[in-house]
Amino acid sequence: MILGRKSLAALVLALSCHGLLLAQGLPSTGIGPAAPRQATAAAPAGPKPQPVAVGEIAQQAEAGMAAIRQIEGRERSAAEIASASAALPGLERETTGRLQALQRLDASAFSLETIRGVDDELRNIEQRVSPLLRDLTDVALRIDRDLKQLEALDATWTATIDAAIKAGAPPDILERAQDLAAAMAETRKNVLAHRTRVLALQGQATDIGTRLAEIRQLLTVASERAATRLLYRDGPPLWSATFWTESIHSFSANALNHIGTQASALTGYLKSAWRLFALHASVLVLLTILLSVARRKVNELVKDDAGLRENKKIFDMPIVTATLVAMLLSSWFYPNAPNPVWLLIGILSTVPLVIFARRMIDPAIYRLLLSVVIFYLADKARALFTPLPGVYRFLLLLEVLGVFLAVLPVLRRRQAASEDIGRVHKIAWQAIEYGGWITLFASLIILAAVVSGYARLADLMLRTMLSSAYTAMLLYALCSAAEGLVHGLLYMPPVSFLAGVQRHRMQIAMRINKWLKWIAFLFWIVVTLLTSGLLQRVIAWLESLWNVAWKLGNLTIAVSEVALFILILWLTYAISRLTRFLLEEEIFSRLRLDRGLPYALSTTVHYVILLSGLVMALAAIGVDMTKFTIVAGALTVGIGFGLQNIVNNFVSGLIVLFERPVKIGDTIQIDDMVGRVQHIGIRATVIQSTAGAEVIIPNGKLISEKLTNWTLSNQLHQISVPVVTKPDINVARLKATLLEVGRWNKKVLETPAPEVLFIKRGVDAYEFELRVWTGDFEGWLKVKSDLITSVNDALQEKEISAEAQPPDVKSPPP
Repeated sequence: MILGRKSLAALVLALSCHGLLLAQGLPSTGIGPAAPRQATAAAPAGPKPQPVAVGEIAQQAEAGMAAIRQIEGRERSAAEIASASAALPGLERETTGRLQALQRLDASAFSLETIRGVDDELRNIEQRVSPLLRDLTDVALRIDRDLKQLEALDATWTATIDAAIKAGAPPDILERAQDLAAAMAETRKNVLAHRTRVLALQGQATDIGTRLAEIRQLLTVASERAATRLLYRDGPPLWSATFWTESIHSFSANALNHIGTQASALTGYLKSAWRLFALHASVLVLLTILLSVARRKVNELVKDDAGLRENKKIFDMPIVTATLVAMLLSSWFYPNAPNPVWLLIGILSTVPLVIFARRMIDPAIYRLLLSVVIFYLADKARALFTPLPGVYRFLLLLEVLGVFLAVLPVLRRRQAASEDIGRVHKIAWQAIEYGGWITLFASLIILAAVVSGYARLADLMLRTMLSSAYTAMLLYALCSAAEGLVHGLLYMPPVSFLAGVQRHRMQIAMRINKWLKWIAFLFWIVVTLLTSGLLQRVIAWLESLWNVAWKLGNLTIAVSEVALFILILWLTYAISRLTRFLLEEEIFSRLRLDRGLPYALSTTVHYVILLSGLVMALAAIGVDMTKFTIVAGALTVGIGFGLQNIVNNFVSGLIVLFERPVKIGDTIQIDDMVGRVQHIGIRATVIQSTAGAEVIIPNGKLISEKLTNWTLSNQLHQISVPVVTKPDINVARLKATLLEVGRWNKKVLETPAPEVLFIKRGVDAYEFELRVWTGDFEGWLKVKSDLITSVNDALQEKEISAEAQPPDVKSPPP
């Protein structure tokens, strides 16, 4: 039942006054304008106002006039009232028209797509009404404070005038007080008029909320019927005479009215949101300029970067790429846009998508994308024939036949080109093949549903299939664009100034593109579920799963707590990896630190972040840390006995990290094993032996046992070459020859200088030794081999009866 205009206005005014009183904490004893007065009369009387002294009337009158001017200024500058007065009538007409149209339309005639469209429109109206109602409530409370202030002033100056008359105050003083009282009365009248207007606007906004609630109730019923009646026949089969004689010529006025409403919503939003469109266009122009500037830089860099050379085409068409990126950002600019706006954006985005795909995507995939775009636009055009159900259904039949016939050559082409597909497009073609078979099977089901008279089911399946395919192709093109943009932007300042970017540009680009593809995949799933009408049910199922809990005695295991625990640990690990990367690439690489200190600091930060994340994860799932401390204390005894080796190795690892007797890259010798330190972990250290094997040694052994570190303070290595001669040798000539050989080798250091020592004097032989130092610790064996060869050649050339021999005890290799 729809109330008359006068009775509705009276009811709205009464409800608004009642709500205002409740918001201020005042009791309400009735409905209507008399209620505030009754509440005021029932309130206890305050203290009697004190009159202003005659000598202070002039000064206090000026202060009172200033307060009145301030109140009047607030009332004149109430922009909230003007905004609400301009917006509420249109919103009221929109909600009233929508409610009347839905009341006339049978709920069974709603499709899921129509319900989603109306729901989006309602959400848009609610988001516009809510701030208006909030602002009006603030204005109403401010008006009430002003009225209270005026009442207090009026009581004070009424008592002042009475006291001044009795005291025989001068006429000019009395006249000034009376002028102030008259100004207060006029201001109070204006404030009351403002309050009446605000209350009326509040009632209008409340009435809009009531109508929205009624529409929501209708949509709830319609949604339940639409979901449950998908498997019910909603029209005659195509082979029946009824379809060709009646349905094909039927006309739905309600559906035509729905199209008119959608068109008015689109035009209204275009007029009201012109600033957002101007901002969106400005971003498009800015992106175009940035890509044009980047194109010059890319043209200079493609000579040295093969990966950037492959993506150069993205920067060669800055307008198209910028348009695609701007379309992707549409949801940020139009968060409350109605459904027709998104339909318009989807149609407009097909133009840059086709142009971009023509140059960037494989020709075979491009033909498939073009087919999907054509069918997507045809599906949107079919919506224009909603007023003609028979024609609409016949077009649905033609459309699904077209999809079926278009999928067959795609599958044949995939099988024929299976051997020529590169690794880059292999995954995409596999997805296309699986999607093609699913589409083929779904097309047969849709075709059977259309012919049999299940038009609502067929329409839902076809729209979901085409929307999903179009979204997938759009996201594939955007990911291709993002791959080149990310690679190119890593060459642009200020990102290009980072040392980590300079050294790991390709790896960073691959990691970012991987995450972008995962985000695109999740977005595709959301769009597919939203189009099919299953998104809310999936969200409800996930919420129910999130709240699942199992109780085992006093222990409660909740899915939400387990998921939150795992999520926090994963985020902590990711933050730790990122922090270590930034420390090693951006900070330690710019500082002169002792060898091994960067690794120690990085490992310490890693452990601190992981420990902090573990504590936060435990606190997030509700673990009492005091009880955890007690349990940890109780476990100390067990640690002292059963886990003492692990604790010993852990503490030893910390000592190795901070004291640094062994560092990453050092060559050490433990017992008979010699190798290079590859990794110092929390429990053990990994050493790569000279034979190539990776030996895992507990950290406790590095601290408690004898260890030889060949590279603790420097990377120098001494090489000794023994030389055995006959007793009749010329010692001075031999020494000069050996020193000349030592100085001639480029790998031998000048400081410490080479030296020749007389080691042993035998009966029939003398033994000398050439000792040199080299800085090439890893290649010292080759240096020694070259020295032995050179010594023998020099001795033979100078006819010295001697030869270089390897020592009996071998030096430890690196």
